Amino acid sequence: MDAKPRIDKDTFIEILQDKPLLDADDLLIFQTIYSLEKQEASATDLARIIGWKDKAAVVGRIAGLGMRILKKYDIKQSVRSDGSKRYWDFFFSGYYKGDFFIWKLKPELKEALEECGLVASIRPISLQRAFLFAWNPDNWDWKDLNENIEELYKTGKATQKWSCKSHKSVRPGDRAFIVKLGTNPKGIFASGKVVSEPFLSQHWSGEDKLVPRVVIEFDILLNPEKDPILLLDNLKAGNLKNQTWTPQASGISIKPEVLGELEEEWFEFLRNQNISHNPFIENKDLLQTYLEGSVAQVTQTRYERNIHARTECLKHFGYSCLVCDFNFEKHYGNIGYQFIHVHHLTQISSVGKEYKVNPIDDLRPVCPNCHAMLHKQNPPLSIEELKDLIKNK
Repeated sequence: MDAKPRIDKDTFIEILQDKPLLDADDLLIFQTIYSLEKQEASATDLARIIGWKDKAAVVGRIAGLGMRILKKYDIKQSVRSDGSKRYWDFFFSGYYKGDFFIWKLKPELKEALEECGLVASIRPISLQRAFLFAWNPDNWDWKDLNENIEELYKTGKATQKWSCKSHKSVRPGDRAFIVKLGTNPKGIFASGKVVSEPFLSQHWSGEDKLVPRVVIEFDILLNPEKDPILLLDNLKAGNLKNQTWTPQASGISIKPEVLGELEEEWFEFLRNQNISHNPFIENKDLLQTYLEGSVAQVTQTRYERNIHARTECLKHFGYSCLVCDFNFEKHYGNIGYQFIHVHHLTQISSVGKEYKVNPIDDLRPVCPNCHAMLHKQNPPLSIEELKDLIKNK
């Protein structure tokens, strides 16, 4: 195998400071991969995080930069066995992870980025990915849905095969949400994780054709005919409105900037609804609806959350729980970056009308565990009361 090209740190510094040679999008690729855990990612991941259409945009820019570097610097270039040229390995080492080729930032480029001050303000981000799978009862009769729900309740585990449009990018461990389409009610009724590599399986219609599928292991599974579900109208605020919730095909990617808000909306919904086998509530006599803001009539009265108030609250208080001081980033690393719930000191549902939320006076960041404990009674405990319970336990 031919030797890998080597560019030393000082040459990388020259390249990074040469604006005609290196444009803003080239630098953005390097800054993005620098921000990731282990400073490695596939071209597909990089495109998704940056917001470009697909990996071709990333590969094309890296190849273009490599060609420009070759015109200016005398650097040995590696060539594949078929005679085609490599450009990515000027900047990255690489290896296969399943079906995906992973780029890892070279140490010399990492040091050059740091010495040039190009990553000083970069915060770590997570590669946690999520996909939205669709179920239309008009197309497929989920005959064993109730059995699956009981199985999950009794054993803690239930799985189903699901068709997946994004079979080239989905991986085991990715987050999964299931949305019901077709007749009302429409909305999210299940969540879990992908637990298999994509595989080919017969089409649901029974036609003589194969479709890519994955196995999903559920952590929440509701019956839309018996239980309330997270309606599509609840997914129109903040970044949630930027996601397609009625996909034409099952298994589309959920945008990274949407996932945190979706997880919190899902948590709040589950905690406040009268749902059979609810994992967050033991005493269903205590259930209340605490969804926020101006009243909108759907199949029930809901209270819209003000995402801007949440943002201002977190800017002021930060991302540590004000009850137990737990910080997800400190405990879990990059995957916990900027993850926290926001608790209303005043129950919005008890106000019964639209009112202005003061993000500093009315809101507090709390971890999901403390958030659930605050609402274990009605009216909820105060922050100080829960702190005292922890202190005196």
